[in-house]
Amino acid sequence: MIMSYDAWRNYSDDDAALLLHGTAVSVGGRGLLMLGPSGAGKSSIAIEMLALGAQLVSDDRVWLRVSQNGLLLQTPGAVAGRIEARGIGLLSCAHTPEAPLKFCIDLSQTCDRRLPFVQEVTKLGHRVSVIPGGPTVPRAAALLLLLQNGLATYD
Repeated sequence: MIMSYDAWRNYSDDDAALLLHGTAVSVGGRGLLMLGPSGAGKSSIAIEMLALGAQLVSDDRVWLRVSQNGLLLQTPGAVAGRIEARGIGLLSCAHTPEAPLKFCIDLSQTCDRRLPFVQEVTKLGHRVSVIPGGPTVPRAAALLLLLQNGLATYD
């Protein structure tokens, strides 16, 4: 039996916010939300990004809330400052409690194109740019550059 995966499933009863199964990091005050089923590599990518200078917002569960300037990624208190390293366990690390959402990568989505199209979805009344994360999962360094510089435009 194949189970379907809903990347945007809300694990909260709060209609004004989404509690998502995901991992979030921040670079230069710009947040990246990584969605995907368990074992997809969210925490592993985040750990690599942390080693390159990113800051952890949250691992395993992430609040997505509306702020005055758009959508905000926030840490649920229970997971603050912790990230799972498969085969090792929970690691303690410095974290930032929130970051404005800039990009989302969904590791459950695939695109066979070398340069995939960024999709836009609307969540909590705001547009979210979603990059498909498969079949080749982007490297942590490339995601760090994405947050630092954004996507290039095609002329």
